[in-house]
Amino acid sequence: MRVGLVADTLSIEKGTGIARYCGELLKGLAAKGVHAEPIAPAPPGLPFGVAINHALRMPYLVRSKAHRFDLVHATSPITALAFPLVSTPKIVTYHDLFSLLCESSNAAFHTRLFAPLFLRIGQTADRIIAVSCQTKAEMIEHLGIPPDKIRVVNYGVSDMFRLARTDSHRGCIIGYVGTLERRKGVDYLLRVVQLLKARGVSSPLRLAIYGSTSKKSPEYPALRELVKQLDLSDEVEFKGFQSGSSLVRAYNSFDVLMLPSEWEGFGLPILEAQACGVPVIIRRDAHIPPEVSRHCVLSDSVMDAADRICELLTDSTLRKTVIEKGLEYSQQFTWSRVIDETLAVYEEALG
Repeated sequence: MRVGLVADTLSIEKGTGIARYCGELLKGLAAKGVHAEPIAPAPPGLPFGVAINHALRMPYLVRSKAHRFDLVHATSPITALAFPLVSTPKIVTYHDLFSLLCESSNAAFHTRLFAPLFLRIGQTADRIIAVSCQTKAEMIEHLGIPPDKIRVVNYGVSDMFRLARTDSHRGCIIGYVGTLERRKGVDYLLRVVQLLKARGVSSPLRLAIYGSTSKKSPEYPALRELVKQLDLSDEVEFKGFQSGSSLVRAYNSFDVLMLPSEWEGFGLPILEAQACGVPVIIRRDAHIPPEVSRHCVLSDSVMDAADRICELLTDSTLRKTVIEKGLEYSQQFTWSRVIDETLAVYEEALG
């Protein structure tokens, strides 16, 4: 089988869930003896280079190369803009519908501009992969895609994410892993830490934020300013982007991971943290797939989140139970399963 894999990036080290998905897919397909050739042109070093890539270069390459393959797999809808013009069997993966449904999404302008085409792309694909039951339900409701066309294939968790704690630090380290954008709710987390500080919880108290602090992180300056306003300069540290073994060490240093997002297409840091033996707290009203949030601790407000953190720090029985359930549950999310299930979808598309 010859597969054309259309992607923005195939680098596992890029850190985002989609980037890891693309890299693991390419590696896993090759291990199964599938000839998977990337169609992943680098954006030109120009203003609006990414938009040019999505709107012009990538569709051109997909149209010109599709005939060489038995099947073409676009790893996100924005990379599938040429699909209505391609006759080769086609699969597209939908990770989320942020650009259509989430007001606080920081999706690029051109992504939001092309979002209405996601329906047309879904209609012309032979099969669709949704990374969660939540995304599948949203596609059925908001795009009108027939349920029997959609297959749910969850992300996997790399084997490198495992329990390796030293318990050598004093106090409490609350961790956050993810991008710095509005829907992620990092400002919400800062207010939780402010409340914990006021209570005098576990001195020294630290919040370690792992996420890119580059110019492409629009919320970073505002978050730095909020840290000053809340008098948290001694408690909060922006660690920047981490990957590989550095990220594994980061997870293992946390006493608690809090993911205060309003919306996640999947929420890979939840399972990665649980695989490292870290309890995870989320917001009860967050849009996070149930298959990912199943063993998270739920919180209803800033005050309630602070209460839940205190409980996990002081109630050893509760902490042990939450950790054990998360560890056991996270083990079923493997990339080898992702590859097997993806290959099954390929076979369906090929008839």
